[in-house]
Amino acid sequence: MKCLVICLLRNHIKVDEVNMLRKLLHLAGIVIPVIYLLTDKQTAITVTAGILVIDIILEALRIKGILKLPFIEQNMKKQERRRLSGSFFYILSSFIAMALFEKNIAISSLFILSISDPLSSVLGSRFGRVRFLGKSLEGALAFFFSSFFILLAFSFTIPIAVAGAVIASLTELFSSWPIDDNLSIPLVTALALTLLTRI
Repeated sequence: MKCLVICLLRNHIKVDEVNMLRKLLHLAGIVIPVIYLLTDKQTAITVTAGILVIDIILEALRIKGILKLPFIEQNMKKQERRRLSGSFFYILSSFIAMALFEKNIAISSLFILSISDPLSSVLGSRFGRVRFLGKSLEGALAFFFSSFFILLAFSFTIPIAVAGAVIASLTELFSSWPIDDNLSIPLVTALALTLLTRI
């Protein structure tokens, strides 16, 4: 659906605005942690497992060329067109986080991925001036502060929220293929929070 909307609008807005719209629509991934927030672990894992199975089937058909979805592929990253897309890794990381970590930690880590990652991309693309490591300082700061406030909202102490936000930000900053950031960000963050809360 998000790619269809982008295609309908692409003749009326600039390329940069299309990219920004795509990043904003990544916020749709927040549905999974919200489900977990409002239900129990078993329900959330079952729903996510079902979504994962459906996504695996669709991804396999798309990669093999059996399923033709031009309007989706036109709006994917170039490197994703012949491999598993970011959405697969997001769903997979959600399933793993829910299965392995405490509820509060899993949900907050997934919120960081769903909110901080697209927010940093949008603000970095629009307002970024200082570049380093292929990204913008402004985007990195947006990721850090949004992560910090998300962790505070989930009742982590200020020292743990700061440390968790730093680790999440560094994971995003240095993430690159072959490890998709949709997989690395929530899992590294969840592991770090687990260790930090036990110190």
